[in-house]
Amino acid sequence: MDSYSTPTKTSIVIVGGGIGGANIARSLSSVLDPEWHTLTVISARQNYIYLPASLRALVNPDFPLDRVFMPYDNLFGKFPGEIIYGTVTSVEENRRFAFTNYEPGKICNGTVLYQQEGEEKLQRIRYDVLVVATGSRWEGFTGFPSDTEQCISHIETWRMKFKDAHDIVIAGGGPVGLETAGELKDIYPEKNVTIVHADQLPLNDVYPDRFRSHLERHLRARGVNFVFDDSIVGVPTVSESSPLKTRNGLTIACDLLVPARGGRPNTKHLAFLSPSPLSDRGFIRVEPTLQVQHHPNIFAVGDIVDWPEIRQLVKIRYGHAGVVVPNIVSLLQGMDPRKKYKGTAELILITNGKGSGATYCGLLGGMTFGGFVTKHLKSKDLMVNDARKGLALKPL
Repeated sequence: MDSYSTPTKTSIVIVGGGIGGANIARSLSSVLDPEWHTLTVISARQNYIYLPASLRALVNPDFPLDRVFMPYDNLFGKFPGEIIYGTVTSVEENRRFAFTNYEPGKICNGTVLYQQEGEEKLQRIRYDVLVVATGSRWEGFTGFPSDTEQCISHIETWRMKFKDAHDIVIAGGGPVGLETAGELKDIYPEKNVTIVHADQLPLNDVYPDRFRSHLERHLRARGVNFVFDDSIVGVPTVSESSPLKTRNGLTIACDLLVPARGGRPNTKHLAFLSPSPLSDRGFIRVEPTLQVQHHPNIFAVGDIVDWPEIRQLVKIRYGHAGVVVPNIVSLLQGMDPRKKYKGTAELILITNGKGSGATYCGLLGGMTFGGFVTKHLKSKDLMVNDARKGLALKPL
């Protein structure tokens, strides 16, 4: 689709169909007027991937994949929105175009160029308001391909790798590494699982030591080993003739290395904007209104935002989206966006398999909850139905 025909309506385009893009699309569809507005989501994936459930799916061969892959069928409700499956290559601003029946000389706010699967030709779509919600690029076992069938194959491959391995080393003691270790101990309690982490305790020092020590203690009780103040350089190949060595020279028995380091911001499609809104690390600089600096008709949400906070799904869904939606409405009404993002209290729930885990809430000086609370909040069902509710899908 090349959407340059008679642009008589205001065009809102959302790049990214993850938790940020999907929730913003869902919210906007209930307040936009189809006589005056169009709403389009461009997603590289044909299905929404619920990442908190993906770790269990990668480890547990019996975990249903409909807990991970969710359709966009009801995303727009009754609003006639459109979803395009394609990969965005660039965003361009302030280009003059000649349209049939279009006001001569009017400046469009910009265009998004994208490529659909199997097509060589780039397509373009005009936007008046753009939301960038492209998330992070992950490596290793959390680096899911765009195609759903390839995603399923990816999961099956890692399930077999975990089944065949005996000495498993996880590079990174953040949430992904910790939760993967807990899932492994649920299914394969006899396997050796070791987490190598660059800090002196799991996670990072945003969280109090008592919470971090709690996580370490309970994972060790299940047989998980820890190597602290050390790291794995790159993604080395391991074999009998080439054993795994850490940065500090420690040799660890390993027949499967699992990279669980943090992702990198997926923002290269904004490289052509001028002035550049990207930081040295590739994050997007934003105003408190979550408008991109120097580009007021573009909003950014999620992992890609250059904001001093730990990046978590709950902050995107309830924090970022709750600011962007009313600010877009203000912009469409000809008013300056006024709602500002002030950050949210730290809240993290770390599963330790299906039956345990730990929760930290930064309110009231910081509160820590153990396995009973975390099991019922997240570990047991991974809050799958809450995610489905956000997409207007029936509970499972």
